[in-house]
Amino acid sequence: MIGEARNRMHGLDKVSGKAKYALEYEVDKPLYAIMVKSHISSGTIENIDESSIQDIPGIEMLIHSGNALKLNSTKKPSEGNPDVESEEISREPLADKKVYFAGQDIAIVVASNIEDAQLGASRLKVTYKKGEGRTDRSSVLKDYYEPRPEELQYSRGDFETAKNEADVVISEEYEIPTEHHNPMELSATTAIWDGDRLTVYDATQGVSNHQEGIARAFGLEPKNVRVIAQHIGGGFGCKGTLWPHTLLTAMAAKMTGRPVKMFLTREDMFTSVGHRPKVIQKVTLAADKNGKLEAGAHDTYSYTSKVGTFYESCGVTSAMLYDIPNFSMKHRYGRLNLPTPTYMRGPGESSGTYALEAAMDEMAEKLNMDPVEFRIINDTDRDLKKDLPFSSKHLKECYRRGAQLFGWENRNKNPGKMLKDGVLVGHGMATSTYPAHRSGGECNLTLRKDGTVLLRTATQDIGTGTYTVLGQIVADTLGVPFEKVIVEIGDSDYPKGPLSGGSQVTASAGSYVQLAAEKLRKKLGSTAIGQSESPYFQINENELQFENGKISDGSSEGENIENIVQRSGEENISVTYSTDETGAKQEEGYAYQSFGAVFVEANVDPDLGIITIPRITAVYDVGKVINRKLGNSQFYGGIIFGYGMGLLEHTKYDHGHVVNADLAEYYVPVNADINDLQVEYLDIPDYKFSSHGGRGIGEIGTTGVAAAIANAIYNATGKRIRKLPITLDKLI
Repeated sequence: MIGEARNRMHGLDKVSGKAKYALEYEVDKPLYAIMVKSHISSGTIENIDESSIQDIPGIEMLIHSGNALKLNSTKKPSEGNPDVESEEISREPLADKKVYFAGQDIAIVVASNIEDAQLGASRLKVTYKKGEGRTDRSSVLKDYYEPRPEELQYSRGDFETAKNEADVVISEEYEIPTEHHNPMELSATTAIWDGDRLTVYDATQGVSNHQEGIARAFGLEPKNVRVIAQHIGGGFGCKGTLWPHTLLTAMAAKMTGRPVKMFLTREDMFTSVGHRPKVIQKVTLAADKNGKLEAGAHDTYSYTSKVGTFYESCGVTSAMLYDIPNFSMKHRYGRLNLPTPTYMRGPGESSGTYALEAAMDEMAEKLNMDPVEFRIINDTDRDLKKDLPFSSKHLKECYRRGAQLFGWENRNKNPGKMLKDGVLVGHGMATSTYPAHRSGGECNLTLRKDGTVLLRTATQDIGTGTYTVLGQIVADTLGVPFEKVIVEIGDSDYPKGPLSGGSQVTASAGSYVQLAAEKLRKKLGSTAIGQSESPYFQINENELQFENGKISDGSSEGENIENIVQRSGEENISVTYSTDETGAKQEEGYAYQSFGAVFVEANVDPDLGIITIPRITAVYDVGKVINRKLGNSQFYGGIIFGYGMGLLEHTKYDHGHVVNADLAEYYVPVNADINDLQVEYLDIPDYKFSSHGGRGIGEIGTTGVAAAIANAIYNATGKRIRKLPITLDKLI
């Protein structure tokens, strides 16, 4: 079962409209809340004129800092910020009249219908005292601080000396603009209070995490907060943080005494749920004449907000990917009056691999070496930053297999010299990589007397297929038909599960679910041999086999496993498993990382500069892939994300205001942009990391793609573009 290309458990529900999302749950007499946003980037609210909306009949309440409930900090006590002492960092929504960025939530209009709530939000008159805010993202180059020395500042060897003694040196700057998540499902929340018990339907990537944060905010025991997210229409990082709108919906429901629904508009998504920040990266590489890297440096300049502490960690990948004995990594940030950045598919790695892999291409060009062979020469079996061997690494096989599939031998190494049907043709490649993450959790697994197996754990499916892969793992391990497995997730009342972030759910939940299935199988076996009516009474437990929903001793046809439950006189036989139990964690003493190689063909019109990408080929080493169909979808999605990063996406600001906050002006890839995608994976299990041998695949597909596109465009045109996105105006 593990590895099969199974259809999604809820595929039919999704395409037929039966699957419910956060805003679609029916509640009794709901109110609707719309947020009012600040029009300035810095300053203080002087007055909110409630009379400006009092003639709108459906409005029930206006909530602002003057009457809002005072919330506690959602951060755990250990999650303070040691880097910068600032009262703003721990600020909760509607805590005061201060404004830190354009688009900040400053009030909520609550009405009996959506239209009146929207009308009220648009009419509400607010006056401000403007402050002197900083919105110039380039200012971080000269006015910055360096946080978290053990994590974001690092060096080994003697970079300066090695660089000065090297035969060949390149040093260039690469720039990525601000980018925004645009999932199909807009962020939304439905909140219902029943006394001191709060139920929240939320578009979240972490039901357990949100449960804890909401409980802290309202001073509740976590058991009195229930967060439900049975289906999520895409996340990519923007739904992994407990943003103000979730807390404000619960606040409005508390203050009005009625259920409240709130949804963000597409424009709101550009100010309310984070973004990938603009980064300027300087990469220096130094090598001997044979192509062996002797020194490297990766300096990152970016920003965080006045009310947050997110850092885009671009250089971390460079510190471990290649065998560079002398290395320096620095991260520098400024505090700006912009919304707080956050995780966005491959945070740090997607941005960092663009700069590193473009620089690797430039160095290969300067050395007159093939880019693939240059990378193979500098491959390493150890993570030099952690000083640990990789648990499993087959990157060289990815390079060679990818080159074979793509036809890399046909590449013209002389840029701008390959012309076909009137367009310039170029071939480029890059390395993909992303760390393998694991976290704790627990589950309950139950065999019921009707033969169905029920799994419950409080993780969630953000569109990646978590229901299905967990069902496959249970079916495979317990030896029951896939159709007999019922997976219930997306509810914080279930045993605690992991956040959908860091590509970790399959590795984390998948491992403890598999071990729970083994525990249940053992319990069923011991129960069967202890039942006098059983055909297997008092036989050796090791002789029992579980297959196709039956238990047997190998010499007989066997009987249905539900007979064990029925003979017991109980409704079910159940086990609970948590990662505290022996064997649930990965082995120590290894670095865990996934790898890949991506190859791109770019066509460029020599007169108009129009770019098309006719084909992309990628090969990945990500451990065991649990479901080939869903795995392919994840890789396709990641590659398309990287396509958007390389050629289209760019959030534009004017004095802190987003000017292209819609899908008409913020460009994302559509079907017409994407042509042939060829994905292959080595499918070599990594049992040191997880019980089923799999690592995460949700984010690695994005890494390296933008660089491979840039490198292919250089090979086609001879023009090196170091500032994303690569658009025709930069080529002609």
